Amino acid sequence: MTNSPACLIFLKAMLQGMTGFGTSEQGDFRVEVRSLNHRYLDVHVRLPQGVSAEHELRVRQMVRELFSRGRFDIYITLRPGRQGLQLEPTAAKEVYEALSQLSSELGLAGPVGLAELLRLKEFFIQERTELYTEALYGALKEALQGVLQMRLREGQAIQEDILQRLQGLEGLLRAMRERLPRALQDIRERLGERLRHLCQEQPLEEARLAQEAALLAERADITEELVRLQAHLQRMRKILSSDDTIGRQLDFILQELHREANTIGAKSQDMEIIERVIEFKTEVERMRQQVQNLQ
Repeated sequence: MTNSPACLIFLKAMLQGMTGFGTSEQGDFRVEVRSLNHRYLDVHVRLPQGVSAEHELRVRQMVRELFSRGRFDIYITLRPGRQGLQLEPTAAKEVYEALSQLSSELGLAGPVGLAELLRLKEFFIQERTELYTEALYGALKEALQGVLQMRLREGQAIQEDILQRLQGLEGLLRAMRERLPRALQDIRERLGERLRHLCQEQPLEEARLAQEAALLAERADITEELVRLQAHLQRMRKILSSDDTIGRQLDFILQELHREANTIGAKSQDMEIIERVIEFKTEVERMRQQVQNLQ
């Protein structure tokens, strides 16, 4: 897999999940990368003793080139006995003699020991990471590609599941839209029967009756909410086919779907529509759980 800028942009734009694992060994290095869900990109790197912390910056950059979200735990280890350290005995002896002389001049009790020397190890222990840079980044690259492949497969599976559930939501929306005229007519008829029963001794004018029924039906009309739901579902399909980080976008749309469904449930007096609303909200919640796994 090439790491050209165009290829990296393409891979980063593809729909990814956020769970993955990759490992690789090259030279004296073993690299293990684990990826889990996270709202943002959060990278934790563990370097072995003897590998300069400066390499952590490059490790983080390689992660950012392929991923936009997720928690990454990166473990880099060296084979036993290959810690990438080079001891300079002459320099260590000079440090020891300087400390011993200073201790004597200051009248400090006790000899200079290894603990004191290790506090100044940068003067006589040198890192040899330049000898292993190619192997280190080669192993990291392979491990990250393993994570990427797992995240791409997960992303494809989640996309297929969301699209299937999206089709179900569209079916429920269609059923509510088809039921709405009958539901509004039922409201008018029920109101008319109720008012006629209450006003048997003093019949209510038909014009007034029609006006009251129309007002009640207007308050129960969910046409605007249905139109907004349809627009949100169309937007979801567009987002799912876009070359962008879509997890947060879909989460926002699903919140809007849930809010509109709540409004319909509060306004409608028709049991069939209310049952469809319950099914709708249940599916939206399931989709939200899936979206949490998308980059």
